[in-house]
Amino acid sequence: MSRPLFDDRATAYARTRPTYPDRLFDHVASLAPERRVAWDCGAGSGQSAHSLLTRFDRVIATDVSRVQLEHAIREPRLHPVAATAEQAPLRDRSADLITVSAALHWFDRPRFYDEVLRVGRSGAVIAAWSYFRCHIAPAIDAVMDQYADELVASHWLPQFDLNRRNYAGVEFPFDSLPWIEVEAEAHMRLADLLDYMRTWSASQSWARERGSDPVELVRADLERAWGDPNAERLARWPLHGRIGRLA
Repeated sequence: MSRPLFDDRATAYARTRPTYPDRLFDHVASLAPERRVAWDCGAGSGQSAHSLLTRFDRVIATDVSRVQLEHAIREPRLHPVAATAEQAPLRDRSADLITVSAALHWFDRPRFYDEVLRVGRSGAVIAAWSYFRCHIAPAIDAVMDQYADELVASHWLPQFDLNRRNYAGVEFPFDSLPWIEVEAEAHMRLADLLDYMRTWSASQSWARERGSDPVELVRADLERAWGDPNAERLARWPLHGRIGRLA
């Protein structure tokens, strides 16, 4: 991924994107050969980097977007660096764990995998995961599915198809390690959900091309399905991913 995709909605992205469960980070950390350095690649606003800090001595968080990285937490052991996934300013054989959350589908994967092999120590672990479908309540979910699959369907970039297929068939040239079934979660009010939908790459593509906000086209339907707009609801995203070990 050589250009920022989410700068236009960086604040909303940092506020409305889900947090990943501790169980996932405990699992991938337990597989790492040591817990000295973790490289969080495509770190965005730092959701994963924050969780890695409690498990590793140092975390290098790279993202192509400086705007996104500005929303990451400030902590002496966290080192945010604006860089592409395919050319990271990390030393050879320096990382025990490499993580990619909600970003692998945007990368030039052959080049990124070459960089993983350069940066990762012998026996290091790479874990990549993402999400697509959000589950809140059946009536709300139905509106969101219609929005994603019909209204903005033509605005999903080709790279995103891999994510919509739950990474089925993704090339992942590492020794396979077990994935665990987990979900990301967030508590949302209606305004949060609308802002979250505006952060979608397809929504931003629509807005840039047509000069309007596509989420407004389903606002009334979501208002009816949600009820009290100030009521807080639990949103859940099943995660899909791959975990592997370097030789």
